[in-house]
Amino acid sequence: MSARKPHRKSRNGCLSCKSRHIKCGEEHPVCQNCIEYELECQFPDPSALKRGAHPSCNVCNSRKSPAVSRAPSRSRSQGSDEAESDINTSDLELLHHFSTSTYLTMSNVPAEQRIWQTTLIKLGLRHKFLLRGILGLSALHLGHLAQLESPTDSMGYMVKASMHQNIGLGDFRKALETIDASTFDAVLAFSCVIPIHSIAVASGSAYQPANPDSDILSSFMSSLSLFRSVNNLLLPSLDVYTSSTISPLLQITTQKLPEPSTFPGMDSIERLEIACTSFSTSTTSFRNQIQRNIFSSAIALLRSTFATTVDTTSTDRFTIGAVLIWTISVSDEYFIQLSRGHPSALAVLAHYAVLLHRHNDVWWLQGLGISLVEKICMELGGEWSEILTWPRMAVGL
Repeated sequence: MSARKPHRKSRNGCLSCKSRHIKCGEEHPVCQNCIEYELECQFPDPSALKRGAHPSCNVCNSRKSPAVSRAPSRSRSQGSDEAESDINTSDLELLHHFSTSTYLTMSNVPAEQRIWQTTLIKLGLRHKFLLRGILGLSALHLGHLAQLESPTDSMGYMVKASMHQNIGLGDFRKALETIDASTFDAVLAFSCVIPIHSIAVASGSAYQPANPDSDILSSFMSSLSLFRSVNNLLLPSLDVYTSSTISPLLQITTQKLPEPSTFPGMDSIERLEIACTSFSTSTTSFRNQIQRNIFSSAIALLRSTFATTVDTTSTDRFTIGAVLIWTISVSDEYFIQLSRGHPSALAVLAHYAVLLHRHNDVWWLQGLGISLVEKICMELGGEWSEILTWPRMAVGL
């Protein structure tokens, strides 16, 4: 008599593996099989197992039709085809929400809104990393909408957003290594998704109001670092692939917008420049010409951004896009000083935060401007209070 074959099924495996009759590796929070086939991974409730309940009775049975339940089991080599044929209603909800609601919050320009609604989704259906980015952004939006009525649902959407974005980022980095004409539009589109997603997470607007007591500054700096890194990686390709269906979203980078001779905050920016290039304390000197040039350059870009975005009601250009351009236009030297918490760099950022606050009605910027100003005022203390008077007033502190 032959020896009895060893037991190959996992008793505590995820519901997806059980429904597909394959061995689950039981890796938490997502098993390797679900990662490989891009399936939603859910593990049974331990308390239900102790009571003797079948772990898949509530989830898997609800997804089966009579035809599916009678179908023969498929081999692991066919698992990929099965995964492709599965319909994930959760993802369909996210895609529907993006195409009917979220796309409207990506721009105030109708032509750009249509690109977000149609062009990006068509590209996403051909390039999964972009589709992941779209689904993640939609989940963040739904999380924001649910945060007051149902915090539990809001956190659930936040988890979905993180999952989609993390998987999408991994595949996006691989796509960056071999950009060609067939992938460039999708790569460029994902680069437009990244800053919105990361800034929304930094502000906390996806699952709770921005909290000044949290480390909003570090979170925002992390989002800017990601945005700047992706932009630097794409710059060489932008010179090669000059024709793109996504290019209208980037017109703000080359468009010369009119600058009025005066605008709110102009006097405060003038005082800021004087303070950042001549002010000194017992511990920090600003007389070094290199540092003065660093801050003068950042302030000059900030002045131009204030001037070109003074009309926030314009519908023929995306003023939020112009605001975001500042974060990748400032020099690496300024960004280094900002990362180190240099007082002058922080004071410049406090003025920039006023621009973010002007778009506080946009869900993915909600609460970010006022939280940054408040955090920076706490960091710099009374020594910079006069320089930061206008930013505080502008955001309502």
